[in-house]
Amino acid sequence: MSRKFEHGRFLIVGGDARKLRSQFAEAKREAEVLSYDDVASKLRCGQWARHFETALWLYSSEKNLDDIIAEALASCADAVVLLPSPGADAGRRRPQLVQCFGRFGFVPDYECDLIELNPGAVCLRRQPSAAAGQHTHAMEKALARVTNELSTLQRKLQLRETELKEAHRHVAGLEEKLLKLKEYRRELKLLKKERRLLRSSPERRVGQVLLAPYRVPEKLAKTVWKKVRKPKSATTSEYQKWFQRHHASVQDLERMRDEARKFASRPLISVITPVFDTPVQWLEEAVQSMLAQTYENWELVLVDDGSTNNELLHLLPRLAARDQRIVIASLGKHRGISAASNHGLALARGEWVAFLDHDDLLEPDALFQNVSVLQKDSCVDLIYSDEDKLTEDGLGSPMLKPDWSPDFFLSCNYLCHLIFLRRQLVCDVGGFRSDLDGSQDYDLLLRIIERTDRIVHIPRVLYHWRRSPSSSADSVRQKPGQLEASRLAIEGHLKRRREHAHVTVDWRTHVFHVRRELLEAKKISIVIQSARNAEQLKRCIESLAARTSYPSYEIIIVRQGNEPFTQLPCRVLHAPDASGVAALNNLAVQHTDSSWLLFLDAGIEPAQDDWLTIMTEHVQRPEVGAVGARLANSNGTIEHAGIVLGVNGIAQPAFGGFPAEDPGVNRQLQVVRNCSAVSGACLLVRREVFQEVGGFDSMLSQTFADIDFCLKIRRAGYFIVYTPLAKLYWEARVPDKIDLSGEAIMRDRWPDVLARDPFYNPNLSRERADFSLGE
Repeated sequence: MSRKFEHGRFLIVGGDARKLRSQFAEAKREAEVLSYDDVASKLRCGQWARHFETALWLYSSEKNLDDIIAEALASCADAVVLLPSPGADAGRRRPQLVQCFGRFGFVPDYECDLIELNPGAVCLRRQPSAAAGQHTHAMEKALARVTNELSTLQRKLQLRETELKEAHRHVAGLEEKLLKLKEYRRELKLLKKERRLLRSSPERRVGQVLLAPYRVPEKLAKTVWKKVRKPKSATTSEYQKWFQRHHASVQDLERMRDEARKFASRPLISVITPVFDTPVQWLEEAVQSMLAQTYENWELVLVDDGSTNNELLHLLPRLAARDQRIVIASLGKHRGISAASNHGLALARGEWVAFLDHDDLLEPDALFQNVSVLQKDSCVDLIYSDEDKLTEDGLGSPMLKPDWSPDFFLSCNYLCHLIFLRRQLVCDVGGFRSDLDGSQDYDLLLRIIERTDRIVHIPRVLYHWRRSPSSSADSVRQKPGQLEASRLAIEGHLKRRREHAHVTVDWRTHVFHVRRELLEAKKISIVIQSARNAEQLKRCIESLAARTSYPSYEIIIVRQGNEPFTQLPCRVLHAPDASGVAALNNLAVQHTDSSWLLFLDAGIEPAQDDWLTIMTEHVQRPEVGAVGARLANSNGTIEHAGIVLGVNGIAQPAFGGFPAEDPGVNRQLQVVRNCSAVSGACLLVRREVFQEVGGFDSMLSQTFADIDFCLKIRRAGYFIVYTPLAKLYWEARVPDKIDLSGEAIMRDRWPDVLARDPFYNPNLSRERADFSLGE
């Protein structure tokens, strides 16, 4: 400002008065800094005796004082600079203010370049010619549209730059590993050379002659030891022990077989298995797992996709001869897994279809468990269950899944195996697409969920996915095209849903992040819950102003009592001392008119500029009721990453104490996913949803009021979203005492969800919300 306007006095309205006075004093410029209330008071008292060459208005999102301030500044300044303060939407507010000043003869000076100050800043000067102002409003509207479009393009560019930086970081890590590998190879080559030299040295030959008499008894001892020692048994992992306790016993299987024969509904299940040069033993084991099924009304459709292994080709007809329920078909030449699967669908006669990879195994009760679901709910369209990996060392790496979580599913194909689908529904969506081989099942399921939400999860391990060198069960890098095919499948899904978004890959975890376009930057009221620590509150507000790029927000502080309050750029509401946090939040909402509401703890500080924009990407979605962010403490460990219900009491934060950048079990710490509740320390909600569920229950303490509020949102039919991409710091306070009455209310009000959190597999730990195995 001092460089742009070299002469005269400044009048500044808005902003941090102390900082502005200090800055202008350092620049050796005379400046008077006033608050909005000071301006209104001086105008009413007629105290504008002084004249200023330049007035600077740091305007906010509020417009109720626009006319008063515009009249005051127009009466005492030759030029007025309009500068958006943090939280003000320049694209919307600037045309309003320009029109307001136009009534006093001020029009924009477009030759005054203030882009260095702020891209949304504009200088207004008094213009005696009325004709000059006739087109100003239209020009400002056009500029506002251009500014909004530019903001959208800048955001897209930032997303792509961020993705590129992550890819570069990932490549740099791989290059470092490659250099180490090359170094190890050089060292190994030198060691081999030295070994050859030693073998041919005279010293070694002399040593062999001298040691020969001692080697005969040594060889004899080794031979005897091999005969008498017991073979070392392979160690059993914790998961293998757990699985042995939970899988169906022989008695269970006999009971299931009898029960299945008495089912009221016994649909034919077509299991489709594309076959391509499969190791014979693995295919034999896969077929044997089908023959062992306790539900017997099935057919297995084996489709050979142009195999060249003669042993396998001779085996296929022998398999069909074992059981009349096994059907063999051939494509004649290799056409890919989608073509083979579609051929199997065309041959399938069952009402329901399932897919078994040619080297994987089913549990004996797999079909039984799925058909059991149909006995209770005949309207289901898609059923999925849990799975693990089959390795040379046995079973491991279990994927114990949540119930249907659409946001988690857009991050990765967590449904995967075992999938049960209505055959007609698969045919209606067009079957598999060969152009997305490698991720053909993900693409099919994305098209399925566009047609139905009748999805059921069986929390039981029914599928063993074999980990082999050519399978993505071992690593996604085994199929380099799979990531790109998955990304294209997600983008196609979003386009069909008419959602404008950009899909990026997290190269550390190989999951996907869907960054939606913000359709409208609606005003947000940031409600900071009661804070008596003035220094902490000041830090919070200053960090919000410094690290919040979202263009339209206001800050509201709700205080208990009427004690003096340090002047900060926010609104202050006073409430009775006895009010709890829930009551304070409800009071704040009554005094706002913003479309969106963010409840924030005074101990929160943003870690990045776009945190609020990332949260609004989700809250704008009609199916989403509330959004929570990733909160980490100063030690770099997780304070909040969603809330798990029914763990160690009423609830616990998911992954509490984990390193903030840790992937978490099955990568769930670093993916956007759904949960039953998020912390009120940073909770974004639409006003209509808040009003629909009746706000917070003021009878509950803060800990339980947050959870109760989220559960009411879930009951109303909305999803709760946790996003790890919105990163903030928070030092959580330890509660002074246990709220026994609140616990009793919660157990009475929400018994079902506390007994079984739909977004936390019942086989996981009930002692810790770390997604580890339970008992």
